[in-house]
Amino acid sequence: MTEAFLELRDVTKSFTLPAREVVALSTTSLQIEQGALVCLLGPSGCGKSTLLRLVAGFEQPSGGNIIFHGKPISSPGPERGMIFQDYALFPWLTVRQNVAFGPRARGMGRRSAGDLADRYLDMVGLNEFAEVWPHQLSGGMRQRVAIARVLANDAKLVLMDEPFGALDAMTRERLQQELLTICAQTGLTVLFVTHSIEEAVLLGDRVIVMSAGPGRVVSDLAVSLPHPRDPTDASFNDIRRGLSEALHGGHSAAPVANGEPQQ
Repeated sequence: MTEAFLELRDVTKSFTLPAREVVALSTTSLQIEQGALVCLLGPSGCGKSTLLRLVAGFEQPSGGNIIFHGKPISSPGPERGMIFQDYALFPWLTVRQNVAFGPRARGMGRRSAGDLADRYLDMVGLNEFAEVWPHQLSGGMRQRVAIARVLANDAKLVLMDEPFGALDAMTRERLQQELLTICAQTGLTVLFVTHSIEEAVLLGDRVIVMSAGPGRVVSDLAVSLPHPRDPTDASFNDIRRGLSEALHGGHSAAPVANGEPQQ
């Protein structure tokens, strides 16, 4: 049997508050193959962001195991890059310096790190903005810098926590297409958290639906529609309706796509 690129085995996560214990994730198991773009879909408070933080190594599970490349995750690492909704750029560094920060921190020389930064800034279309400050960029441009910074760190797995949620509709659509292009060019594996059913169907090779807290997987759907995907297409809307039923508690079985249930 082929070893999963990322595997969660019966993962639970609880938090102790002053008056009670809150269970964020309940016995969650899933496998993610290398090179896939997998969307996590669910209501607020279902543990999607908690799951990302566990995979990133920012927190440890209360139970179960998370295995990446055959090894348990015990701490953060550059091979697992996190992209947040609020960009999380260093305001005191230029765009190029932000992207070069990780390689420089790992000991790469200034010239080599700058060349690497330019390579990824070119990939996201921001070479001409290399010497400006983050506050001088639009929200969409800042998010592109955040993507370039993760790529420059040589990340193999990118964890995206509603990265386009704060952007206007046109910028969001453009960045969705740019993300698909980057994935096709680099073979990145992406775990992408979203509240939007349409965004999940537009992007995902798979869409994993989580229940309201405590979070657990209620549906795991492989989306076989070719890119670019058309939200007005009948097949697209069939999948969207199935995901909506799973998301809102219509059933806990996997939805049907293209006539085949996904187990």
